[in-house]
Amino acid sequence: MKIAIKDLGICHIEDADAAALRLLWLEMNGCRPPKTFTARLMRHALAWKIQAAVKGGETSKLKRAWKTVEKARVSQKGIPLQSVTGLPKPQEGTRILREWGGKTHEMTVVEDGGVLWNGERYSSLSAVARAMTGTNRNGPKFFGLRKEASA
Repeated sequence: MKIAIKDLGICHIEDADAAALRLLWLEMNGCRPPKTFTARLMRHALAWKIQAAVKGGETSKLKRAWKTVEKARVSQKGIPLQSVTGLPKPQEGTRILREWGGKTHEMTVVEDGGVLWNGERYSSLSAVARAMTGTNRNGPKFFGLRKEASA
């Protein structure tokens, strides 16, 4: 008996064990899940597929974007970082200002991509963001050097 994706609720996969998720994956996708997929990852992917089916699926714009990514990965050429972010990497001497915690912070990019902040040298913008906030962060994104992906 084939289950219609639209008739399947997310609650059906919430408590399913890994074996049940693998069977559901096989039925929904026509192939087995990758061996590296954990039960948690299968739940996320299956939930996304159910939600997409209920909402009418992916837009053609999103499908084209995924095809571009797939072609780049298959050809092993990859996508240059600049075309993904749309912004070039900061050069030596670049000053970066960021307001955080009610205070304006100034960083300066030095040789080899290092960064000076508060009189100390850091290996990357991510290291500065971590020192500044106390949590791991993507430095270029935190300092506004990487565009947000638009949906």
